[in-house]
Amino acid sequence: MPGPDAPIAVVTALREEFEAIVGSARDPRPDGEGFARARIGRAHVVIAITGDGSLNALRAASALCDAYRPSALIGAGIAGALSPGLRTRALLASRSVRDLSGEVPSPDGGLLGRAVSGGDARAGTLVTVGRPVVGSAEKAVLAAAAGEGPAAVDMDSAGWARAAAARGIPYVIVRAISDEAQESLPDFLAECVGADGGIRRRSVAVRALQRPDSWGTLLRMRRRTIECSRTLSRFLESLLREGA
Repeated sequence: MPGPDAPIAVVTALREEFEAIVGSARDPRPDGEGFARARIGRAHVVIAITGDGSLNALRAASALCDAYRPSALIGAGIAGALSPGLRTRALLASRSVRDLSGEVPSPDGGLLGRAVSGGDARAGTLVTVGRPVVGSAEKAVLAAAAGEGPAAVDMDSAGWARAAAARGIPYVIVRAISDEAQESLPDFLAECVGADGGIRRRSVAVRALQRPDSWGTLLRMRRRTIECSRTLSRFLESLLREGA
């Protein structure tokens, strides 16, 4: 069981998310490759980058939980909107998390309540998939399967959730919307996933050189990722203002 001085774990998938959160935290210091200890609000936290893809997320979050025995786990990252009402940079907190196997163990009700109490985040469903969802039609199918309420899609939440739940660690995941339901992304992104389930950025760059028409969308995605990461860092400061 976590000790009385156990930190809160904050997990991210992408380097941009990790750097934004570490950069806005107080007294950050490296604690191994891809890990940093810091203070956010009044909480002692350990911030980690797991890599993208559910398998990477599960492995790294499991190792993090075993090493630090955190009192809680908060996942933070970007997501694509499945519901038409979700705009870019909107925040969605995990009322439920689903993947192809179905619904994963439930997020902690207390953490979810704190996440939505300030009004900056809405409660909704996070759907974890194995490849980027690039078309609006595919998003609509996932939205219908997600049921009522707002929903978003990502590649990591189920892995984080399973790692925490397997160890009895309460968790919640908060996502900032990087692309809206009606937006389409370059179709080759779905073909740039490695054997571990993560997106291969080198493959994306090679495909983009072959498809100059995709450059504008990719640059917009990069800009929104950075903006959403900053939004998440500010949200975490507010969420942890009163500590654990």
